[in-house]
Amino acid sequence: METCKILRPTLRQLACGVTVAAAFGAASPAHALTFNLTSTGNATADMGFQAAASFWQGVFIDPVIVNITAGFALLDPNVLGQAGSAYLNTSFAAMKTALGVDASSVDDATMVVGLPGGSNYSKLINGTADSGGATHVHSAITDLQVTRANAKAIGLVAANDAAEDAQITFSSAFNFDFDPSDGIGAGLFDFVGIAIHELGHAMGFTSGVDFLDTNSNGPGVSGSFRDAYFDPYATLLDFTRCSGASQQAGADIDWTIGGSAKDFAIDGACSALVSNAWSTGKAFGDGWQASHWKDSFNIGIMDPTAVPPGQLNVVTARDIQAFDVIGWTQSVPEPASFLLFGTALLGMGVARKLKRPGAN
Repeated sequence: METCKILRPTLRQLACGVTVAAAFGAASPAHALTFNLTSTGNATADMGFQAAASFWQGVFIDPVIVNITAGFALLDPNVLGQAGSAYLNTSFAAMKTALGVDASSVDDATMVVGLPGGSNYSKLINGTADSGGATHVHSAITDLQVTRANAKAIGLVAANDAAEDAQITFSSAFNFDFDPSDGIGAGLFDFVGIAIHELGHAMGFTSGVDFLDTNSNGPGVSGSFRDAYFDPYATLLDFTRCSGASQQAGADIDWTIGGSAKDFAIDGACSALVSNAWSTGKAFGDGWQASHWKDSFNIGIMDPTAVPPGQLNVVTARDIQAFDVIGWTQSVPEPASFLLFGTALLGMGVARKLKRPGAN
């Protein structure tokens, strides 16, 4: 299992959007998506975790069951929560066919049409034994990995398969507010928002660049493993990861650690919907796992750091779009909840910086 983590904040931006308070007390559209959650061992936390699941169930309607093992433990310093997802290794051709069959939105269609033709793809890559210390294109890759939950959403794993899809662990070292409906208490972290984030990783918001980052010697030197060793580790979300450098080199995705900005695009031509959208690696990049938006750029809840204590985390339309194009099918909001969702669409880009005392 690959583990993705959300950390306590040092510098964080706030935005208008769908706050996780919408998970409590708001009408939800009919859904078929189900999260089968084990107990965390804390009854109040279980209610908060179910609220996080209910949030995603109100956004997406895929008729699948996602099996999550949950709990609390003492995690690394400053880590609020982490998700370890189980993956399906599959062929690029099988993924592309499944994603095409599953497509239901304009963005889905754009994503599918923009995928590389044929049965293989190429990466701009560095940090391998074949790199010679430089960035280069590795071609003719035929396989990749998809989280089991994401694979269920596009029909590559049976919808009701009972095997574990992910493990989500929350830190026992921090104090949480488990009910955001009345705001977040002073000095407490927004548990439901953090749980929404971790469920998002299980649903497929991951990048294989993290595997390269932890198994290389850095971007400017040759690594211990050849290019082909990393072939199975690209994810579906990685096909939204590109740059001017990858376009110039003729690569389908930018799979490099560190280096230039990585953009979020869905059309296969790197028409950036968000420039400099992605974190570039904890070890050899910008200090954050690549399975996240760029830190403090106010892109969405899949930022690597949570908001400071006493504040609500925010889900944005960009978060929803990213999940949509990797195969999750959006619901049509009912009137009672449509206004809350519409606030996110209207509020994109409204932001202010918040700097905690002592932050760099």
